Amino acid sequence: MRPLAAADPSRIGDYRLLGVLGSGGMGTVYLGRNSRGRTLAVKVVRPELSHDPSFRMRFQREVTAARRVAGPYTAPVLDADVNAERPWLATGYVAGLSLNEAVELYGPLPERSLHVLADGLARALITVHDAGIVHRDLKPSNVLLTSEGPKVIDFGIARAAEDSVLTTTGEVIGSPNFMCPEQVTGGATLGPAGDVFSLGGVLVYAATGHGPFGEGSVVAMLWRVVQEDPDLTGVPSSLLPIISACLDKEPARRPTPRQLLDQLANFGRTDTVGWLPRPVLEHISSRAVALLELEDSHDDNIEQPTQQWRPDERQATAQQPVPVAAPKPRRARRAVGGFVAVVVLLALFAGVMVLTLTLMDRRNDPANDASTSSGTTAVETTEPTTSSEPTTTTPAAAALPDAYVGTWTGSANDGPIPFEIVVSLTEGTVGDEVATSSNTGGLTRTKCERIDTLIEVTSATDISLRSRLAPGTNSGCMDDGTVSTLQLLPDGSMRYSTTGVLGQITGTLRKQ
Repeated sequence: MRPLAAADPSRIGDYRLLGVLGSGGMGTVYLGRNSRGRTLAVKVVRPELSHDPSFRMRFQREVTAARRVAGPYTAPVLDADVNAERPWLATGYVAGLSLNEAVELYGPLPERSLHVLADGLARALITVHDAGIVHRDLKPSNVLLTSEGPKVIDFGIARAAEDSVLTTTGEVIGSPNFMCPEQVTGGATLGPAGDVFSLGGVLVYAATGHGPFGEGSVVAMLWRVVQEDPDLTGVPSSLLPIISACLDKEPARRPTPRQLLDQLANFGRTDTVGWLPRPVLEHISSRAVALLELEDSHDDNIEQPTQQWRPDERQATAQQPVPVAAPKPRRARRAVGGFVAVVVLLALFAGVMVLTLTLMDRRNDPANDASTSSGTTAVETTEPTTSSEPTTTTPAAAALPDAYVGTWTGSANDGPIPFEIVVSLTEGTVGDEVATSSNTGGLTRTKCERIDTLIEVTSATDISLRSRLAPGTNSGCMDDGTVSTLQLLPDGSMRYSTTGVLGQITGTLRKQ
């Protein structure tokens, strides 16, 4: 991440900007923070797209659909303004390492990591497709690696920009090595099967360090995508049949994401405990600690003058960072910062502990309203038109499987921090409030109580819930709007996962 430059705004909507995460064909992505302390990734679209009225209509439709996507393997769209001079959207920020960064820095992933990656990406596509969205640009840079598994980002904008960019600039939306043949030729409607093709390409890259169709000019790679077989040299034999099927030239012959899950189940263990090589995990931890230090350095500059977008503004290039005034000394936080700087060099575990305890102190500070909020949005809530794309949707009346009904208890961890979990489920269907649940922190003994709505029944053994804080619960709890996944295991236990401070709180529960 680079510091804000002179041409960058200091605020977008309700978000104070901390730095620039990156830029690409769609626009610039900033790291932002709202008044409640939540960190988000704020993407602002390119100026030329902002001037296209048809783009704004498509963007509104896609963002409305993207806001319905909720799952542990995607970064949620929390806010947007399609009517701003430069339209933007804000998603939950993931302090992870992109797949392309991980492979470039540390080499291809080992076989066990590939199995977990494939499982997580398939689950992410199920969530995205069930919301009526086709990603269209699944590639290594849009896959973030975290200690709790992979997360897919940047869904909900590629389709909106595609026609405008092709018309005005002639650019290709999508990455040539990971595009499907029908996206290249335009000969068939681009549907969910196109994302499955891209998933296959992403797995090849993760396993080998190169894409399935080599290197070279865009034209050469697109030709190979349409006409030649993929290069699967170096792919583990266990994944060859799955990846080959994903990369079939004919969309109808590719497996669906749910079929992929069934095939991946044959590998057995797909939990995320220790799923990444140690150097990658250490890098991810250092990024989380750096984020904490960055937030501290901005604390004395919260009320900065807002710089507005100028009508003739273009992307900032090669500009020197704006000097940032040194923050006033803060005894407590500077002590934490100094300690963090030491422990990151000593051990991953200690670094994570410092980050966790500091954030938990912030959560329980009465001066902070830390409840999670999706913010106010200018996006209309009309249903998107997706008739041009085949979708797979969970029936509105899907019922909670009987095996879930009852009270479940157990323990779970957010990194090194333990929690006691209680979940009580009753009969109901998608859209009903079917559960009450609580997390009790093992260090602070803070108890967060929730009421949970059933939002997805993926299968008889896999469901998702969205929570709201129960009346009278602790004001420091940040559970409002979070999504939990509950997966029944063959031994009768249940795998539990929900959003925590560092990432996902995961553990195993048993019925009482």
